[in-house]
Amino acid sequence: MVGDPTLRSVGAEHADMMVECFPEIKSGQLHRMIEKRDLGSSETVIIHGGTNDLRTKRNLYFVMVEIYALVATAQRKIPNCRLVLSGVLRRRDVSWRRTGAVNDRFDWVANALGLASVDPNSWIEEGDFVIDGLQLNGRGKRRLGQLYARVSGLDFEASAGSKK
Repeated sequence: MVGDPTLRSVGAEHADMMVECFPEIKSGQLHRMIEKRDLGSSETVIIHGGTNDLRTKRNLYFVMVEIYALVATAQRKIPNCRLVLSGVLRRRDVSWRRTGAVNDRFDWVANALGLASVDPNSWIEEGDFVIDGLQLNGRGKRRLGQLYARVSGLDFEASAGSKK
């Protein structure tokens, strides 16, 4: 998984899951990073969108264009990899309406490029955030890790034991 710091410690219970976090990164910067890096030969790569673009760009069309370019580059660099585009998690400092609108655009990008998409908000509950409402707590990180393990086709329950 690659994305913003929300991913830190997500999937820690799963040895087959590698997570790379990039603090304060925006989609254009993540695109350039993916262009320059050797992405190896992962079976599945999940690109997790954050809210940094939502807070700084007024027009969501530009966010969609940058995400489209990012995903197209990832497809070109790792053609035999299953890519999954993960939507933006809700946050207290970004309206639900704006989060939903950008996630609709992420779904469009995923459909246009023929890859899977997932909305993490369908899996994460209000109690999965720390008090400030901006970051996930331990339970939220475990739940997001479970979602991403399922999306990746990893058998999360078997490797995590009885942790939930």
